[in-house]
Amino acid sequence: MKPELAVVIPTVGRATLASTLDSLDAQPERDLLEVLVVADTHGGLSADLEQARAHVREERDPAIFHWREYDAGLHCWGHPQRMCGGRSATAPLVWYTQDDNVAAEGAVGLILEAAHFQARRSPLFFRWLSPWRELIWRDEHLLLGNIDADCLVLPRRIAERVQWGLRYEGDFDAAEDALRLSDGTVSWRDGLVSIARPDAPLCWWRPVAARAAT
Repeated sequence: MKPELAVVIPTVGRATLASTLDSLDAQPERDLLEVLVVADTHGGLSADLEQARAHVREERDPAIFHWREYDAGLHCWGHPQRMCGGRSATAPLVWYTQDDNVAAEGAVGLILEAAHFQARRSPLFFRWLSPWRELIWRDEHLLLGNIDADCLVLPRRIAERVQWGLRYEGDFDAAEDALRLSDGTVSWRDGLVSIARPDAPLCWWRPVAARAAT
């Protein structure tokens, strides 16, 4: 089965990556995913990254979960790794998250349904629950502070070309560039697809190990 949605996850090897992957593994449409975990290897492979690499390669389905390594020559909030992942994805849609966030319940179905009803594939901007528990985006305006990497779902033809700024606000730069590459055509969607740094009540899935044992 060919993947329909690539999920790009830059990582520095945080332990929370396991929860990020669990939240994707628990999606009903998991078999339609191509999950690209892209390590920031500037400075070499740390012990944390080696552990993360072993987790992805040894404990996850290799048909879905893929490990990549990319040294951009600097550390830059994962933005170079997002570009690397977007350019190596094979699925027609590319979504971005990070290694301390989790996918919301039903997120993949929500994304695929929205894309299905587009007459022509164009960027989709969904909502993200921030660490301070505010929904981002707030309104349908592309402004600094009103978008996050996790909001962005791009057609592959745009994901292959979009530029993420080499600054903290590089996700805004990517959204602005996606807007340019789509000739101003984007779709703002009210659905929640990602949760930042969730506490236990927001971890909606059963652990993968527990599901496998039943």
